[in-house]
Amino acid sequence: MSNMTIEAGDDGLSARAVILDLLSTDRAATYSVADLIRAGAVFGIGPAGVRTAITRLKADQRLRQEARGLYAIGPEGEPLQHRILGWRTVPARRREWNGEWLIALAGPRERADRTVWRRTMRALELEGFVEAETNLWVRPDNLDEGAAGVRDRLGELDHAPSLLVVAASGLDTVRRRRFGLLWDGKAIAVGHRRLSLALDRSRVRLDGAELQVAAAETLTLGRQAVRRIVRDPLLPDEFCSPDALTGLIAAMDLYDQFGKAVWRRYLAM
Repeated sequence: MSNMTIEAGDDGLSARAVILDLLSTDRAATYSVADLIRAGAVFGIGPAGVRTAITRLKADQRLRQEARGLYAIGPEGEPLQHRILGWRTVPARRREWNGEWLIALAGPRERADRTVWRRTMRALELEGFVEAETNLWVRPDNLDEGAAGVRDRLGELDHAPSLLVVAASGLDTVRRRRFGLLWDGKAIAVGHRRLSLALDRSRVRLDGAELQVAAAETLTLGRQAVRRIVRDPLLPDEFCSPDALTGLIAAMDLYDQFGKAVWRRYLAM
């Protein structure tokens, strides 16, 4: 039996994802093996799959053992956990845009190690960069602390150390226009609003539903919302109004409270 078969649940959510998602709900979150096995059962993942995932996450240092049979996020998982837990305050990272850009340059040296390159691509995405030209990623320079702050946050996410990140002004007219078209602000806002509505409808529909059903949906939909929030590129108002993101965060705040209550009841059964 392949590892994918062992770890994957009926809906495709892996044991690793379930474990890391649960442990990313609170900075001090700890769960017992029994809790994690019960969580896996919600998604059709058997005890063997959960135990296998725990072993591998420990080996990767994304999970650490607090006591016998009790686990918390490990050192390799803490930077991303920190980013995820900050979803409520994501908009505060924006500042007024002065028309300048941030540019990240990468080449063969940064791509040499595939693992490091995957981390670099994830980090750039989380900071709202998109590839504009070969080996060149850009975003508006409207984030708090500018290029220095972006470098620090990329570093926390283990990007390639040789990646060059600089603030750029005086770009030619063609590039300024082309860079401004790299994001579809309307589509981003529509996606936020649709997900906000889905959260509200789910919360109403699941009130009083069977706990296992409610637990599965709240974790699945909640993780989708948080991922969308933390991946929002935080564009200037000229590109995308912040109202839809603010609304999604408000909807997710209510859903988070509801979902945590569901999971507390489910794990206490």
